[in-house]
This record gives sequence, C-alpha cells and structure tokens, in this order.
Amino acid sequence: MGFMNKVAKLFAQFGNKLKTEKQFAKMFYIAVAVVAVLIVVLVAVSCGKGETAAEGDVQQSEITTDEAAVGETAPTVDYTVPDVALEENAYADVNDLINRYFNAMTNGDSATITALRDVVSQEELIKIEKESAYIDEFDGIKVYTKPGPMTGSYVAFVYYEIKFTNINTLAPGLTTLYVCPKEDGSLYICDGNMNDQDTEYIKSIVAQTDVADLFAMVETKYAEAIDADADLNAFMSNLATKLDEEVSQAMAQIQAEEGAQAQEQADAQQEAQEQQETQSQAVEELVKATDTVNVRASDSENADRIGRVAMGETITRYEKKENGWSRVDYNGNEGYIKSEYLEPVESASNSQETAEPEEEEQEDAPATDITANGEVTIKETVNVRKSASTTADKLGVAYQGETYELIMEQADGWCKIKFNGQTGYVKTEFVE
Repeated sequence: MGFMNKVAKLFAQFGNKLKTEKQFAKMFYIAVAVVAVLIVVLVAVSCGKGETAAEGDVQQSEITTDEAAVGETAPTVDYTVPDVALEENAYADVNDLINRYFNAMTNGDSATITALRDVVSQEELIKIEKESAYIDEFDGIKVYTKPGPMTGSYVAFVYYEIKFTNINTLAPGLTTLYVCPKEDGSLYICDGNMNDQDTEYIKSIVAQTDVADLFAMVETKYAEAIDADADLNAFMSNLATKLDEEVSQAMAQIQAEEGAQAQEQADAQQEAQEQQETQSQAVEELVKATDTVNVRASDSENADRIGRVAMGETITRYEKKENGWSRVDYNGNEGYIKSEYLEPVESASNSQETAEPEEEEQEDAPATDITANGEVTIKETVNVRKSASTTADKLGVAYQGETYELIMEQADGWCKIKFNGQTGYVKTEFVE
C-alpha cells in the first residue's frame, strides 16, 4: 500500500505536465510500470484515489488465510519472459475467478475474498468492507493476460469502471493480479507465496510496451473522467482519507474488544484460582485416624511415605484440602493423609458419649468433703456438669489428657473444678 501512496504523490507533482506534454506523459507511464513491483495499479489511486485502487495489489501480508490453497507439489516453473501480446478475455476460468472476486469486492464479502486469495490481512478485509459501502458496482470488466512463470499461472491486468454511489460518471481503473493454479487445477489470486524470481518476472511483464500502453490508456480515461465531473473529482480526492479514518476506528474497536476479552479471561482464571484456594479449608483441629494409614510427603499417593498413623491415634490437622487430602503435623513435620481416614476428635468423643450410659445416680450419703489445692488430669473423656449429678445440665466436655484446676474433691464421688471460667463437676473416677 505504501508504494501506491508514493505513486499518487508522483502523479500529483507531475499532473500538469502529464496533461500538456503527451510525449513526457507516455515516458512517465512506462517508468511507473517498470518500477511497480506486483502492483495493483488502479489509476484512480495514481491520481488521488488512494487505497481504492490497490485492492488487488500483489503484496506480502500478515495473515495466511488459506494455506491449503497452495499446491503441495511443485509445478513446472520457467522464468524466461515470453514475448507475447496481451490476450483479452482469453481464458474462461480466469474470467470466472476475476468476476467472483470483484463481485465480492462490491458486496464487501470477506469470506469469499479470503477463499479466493492465499494471503489477506484483517486490516485489508476491513478496508474492503468499508469501501464496498461507496460502490454500486464494477462495470465493463476486461481481463488482459500474459503467461505467468508457473505452469497454468497468469499475470492478469484487470480493467474496470467503478460506479460509486451518488456519482454519475464511472471511474476507470486497472489492477494487476497474479493468478496461480491449486493442486486440483482451480485458480486463486496469489499475494504472498512468491519468491524474488516471481517478482522479477512480473516486473519484466509490466515493463513490456503493450502493458505500458494499457496503463497509459487507462490513465488518460481516468483523467478525462475526473475533468468532466467535479463531483467525481471531489469524491476521489477525499476517499482515501475517509477510508483510512474508518479503518483506523474499526481496528481500534477490534483491539479494544480483544483486550476486554483477554481481561475477562484473566479475571475468570483469577476467580477460579481464588475459589479453589477458598475451597481448601484452613483449619487447626485435633483429628483421630479411623484406620492405620500412611503419611505422605505431599498430597499424592505417589509421594514419598514418611511414616504411619495407627488407628485411633490423634494428630493435629492444619488444612483440609479440596483434593481429598489433609495437611497434618507428623512428629513436628508437615505430612499429608487422605481426609477420608481422619475424623475430628470432638465428633468421635461425642458419638462415644452418646452411646455410653450415664453413670447411675448414687444415693446421697453423709460424708466429709475434702478441699484440695492443685490440678486434676482427665483420664477419659467425660461430661462436665453444672452440679454434682448425672442429670444436671452439661457445661461441656473435658477431653482425655486435659488438666483443670481442682476446687474440691467431694465425698459423693464428684470433683469440683474450674472449667472455662465456670465451676463444673466431673465424676472423680474419670480424673487423677
């Protein structure tokens, strides 16, 4: 596209001389043709039409959209430039390809354009779509061809006249297309899969006299058209700038949407990670093994075994993970046990307490209470009552191994203790 802008500037600088000196004009057109490398020469672009003339430009682009279109087997290639005359509408399959391509250009049909070309960028597709809004039709299409370097390929020069919306005068134009065969024999427009020899070959074709004369003829017709219609002249002068603005806005919107989509994906991943971390329950509780179980170095059955916990043995659990493992303290080190083999000690003691019968109420008998100072250790998990009776309200549970301040050892078989800031009673037989 940059080359066409340079061509446009050259025509603008020499415009007056082109109109007044016919010999100079012809030499100039030939010079432009010689230096044009795989050009899409829409004469409208050359006189200020800008990118409109470059839709068929043979160029490198960004996105390979139909790599399968290029034949996988190497056809015969001959880079000897033939000295043959231009042929007009000589090949039905070439004409069909060109007509389908220009019909897609008229309608802004990105899917068809992508199917007919081997390489096309997203930006160019957007430009074609935007430009189609200003085009009613391509009229008077003529396809001039010369043999390409590959067997079954063509260098095509396509003449057309554009009918722009609300403009009466048709604008003549000319574009250069490199038409190549697929492996199945069907044709496509080759924009990207070319080497330096292909480039030099097409440059030589463009430099031939009959091609240069064709360029000059179309240039003259275009100059006559814009001279005869002030509306066409004004429209063509502004079209390139207008299209650049529309394409820039569309690309900016696409980039913004892609950025928003990427952010949404990142947020979703972050949320999933946070949810997973939340689901891993951080705890610190005493648990009991429900069976003899291995202790692993990490939360995997394939991790190294660092020891065993016997059934009924109690350990401290620090984390109950979502993946079915528990992080525990094992002899002062971190270890992992399957959560299914652990249960909180409170749950175990509660079930035991529920199952065991309450101690029988002893008959009151006169006795002497013994006041004592010191502590008692719970020998077996037992209920703590509000008064010295098995039917009194329960303050809580004292677990095996816990120690409490002893207030009084009573003669009735109960001990009065300090329990969580309150006075409680436990059976003397369960303490020492």
